[in-house]
Amino acid sequence: MYQKLRSRADRLLTSPVFSAGEIYSMAVPFVLDSLSIMFILALITALISSSGEDSVAAVNLANPIMTMVVCALNGISAGGTVAVTQALGTRDLVRVKEAAGHILWLIGLVGIALSLPLVLFPRQTLCLLFGQAEPAVLDKAVRYLQGAAVSLIIFTVYTAVFSILRGLGESKKCLYLTIIINVANLLFSVLFINVLRMDITGSCLALIAARLLGSVCALLFLLLPRDLPIRMDLRSLFTFRRPIFNTILHVSIPLGLEQIFLYGGNILVTGFLVQLGTAAVAVHAIANSIFGLVTAAASAAGNLSVTVVGRCIGANEKQWAYDYGKRMIVLGLLLLAAAMAVLYPLFPFMLTSLYHAAPDTGAQALGILHSILLPTLLFWPISNVMPSVLRAASDATFPSVLSFATMWLVRVGLGYVLAIRLSWGLDGVWFTLWAEWAVRTVILWAHFRKKHWLHLAVPADE
Repeated sequence: MYQKLRSRADRLLTSPVFSAGEIYSMAVPFVLDSLSIMFILALITALISSSGEDSVAAVNLANPIMTMVVCALNGISAGGTVAVTQALGTRDLVRVKEAAGHILWLIGLVGIALSLPLVLFPRQTLCLLFGQAEPAVLDKAVRYLQGAAVSLIIFTVYTAVFSILRGLGESKKCLYLTIIINVANLLFSVLFINVLRMDITGSCLALIAARLLGSVCALLFLLLPRDLPIRMDLRSLFTFRRPIFNTILHVSIPLGLEQIFLYGGNILVTGFLVQLGTAAVAVHAIANSIFGLVTAAASAAGNLSVTVVGRCIGANEKQWAYDYGKRMIVLGLLLLAAAMAVLYPLFPFMLTSLYHAAPDTGAQALGILHSILLPTLLFWPISNVMPSVLRAASDATFPSVLSFATMWLVRVGLGYVLAIRLSWGLDGVWFTLWAEWAVRTVILWAHFRKKHWLHLAVPADE
């Protein structure tokens, strides 16, 4: 049976652009990469939870703001990855180097512009958004936001290099970088939070130290190895070519705006939670951390689709881009089902032993996670993997506009009605989460089947 399944999978994944072996060699590191990120983040959340619910709530207040900046950088990163992978599909190595240079300086400039105000005005930012928070929680959130913003300026180097390597198909190097930065974050967190008892300040120092180490290693991975298809030089780093810039912006502007507005909506949702009390914020943070572990492996299908579909578009193999798009959705579903089968029986143990959750907190988080099991299988794969497939072909506007509309109409609008007006509390917040996925699934699948998105890529000679 295994041989039959493997033979069928090989036939489905082999194309004029990729062999099945190449797909496997990229997929495994992407899965391990996503898993390691979420596993380490879950452990760090657990370490912070040992300092009390105030610390968990403080981090949960600051994180949506930080995530907005990270997502703006990821928008540019995604556009850069598409530019690199499409250029690689045409086998124009000069264009590949120039695309890599554009990513480095563009992410650096945007990262500094967005992070510096948070370094200078953390309290004003948090008071504007979460003025109803308890004073002890707010004071801790101010310290965390300021330190995390400093780490983000350093993190721009890591983000840029990571997107270049992903566009080149160097998934193993991406995995190594992920392991380095996240294991470093975990070890520094243990040192500063548990050993030195520095609480929120220790969490900030851990972020800064880990991201500094990760950025240095990322530069070494890009500049030193001789097995990469390109060798970076100063001329490529400081060039400006409008076709490359247009390709990056064509993806990054819609995606960046989508992510900013998306997490702006998440900030409002966090505002709902603040009204429900510190305990509700802590429950949401713990449940969200565990749920991130469940979807971590499946999210690798989205990352893989950017490289695979983008290179097919660059090689003008549009039918294969469409076929691979469908297969990435199936891959995401299979990985999601496997993760659920492994992790769901472990949830009670994780809540009590890993997150040190109080009985009421653990019971409420467990109920939320059980309630979202079936909707996640039905709606998560298409709603979260399909946008990456479309963006790999430069169709960035449609999924971005859709995400913006569903976030504000369903998750924020309906979420406020259910959580606050109808007093559903946290159950209302999580109900609207999967309701949003359901709406996106129906619309994205109809758009994908029409195939108009296959003809939107910016030509290399434009």
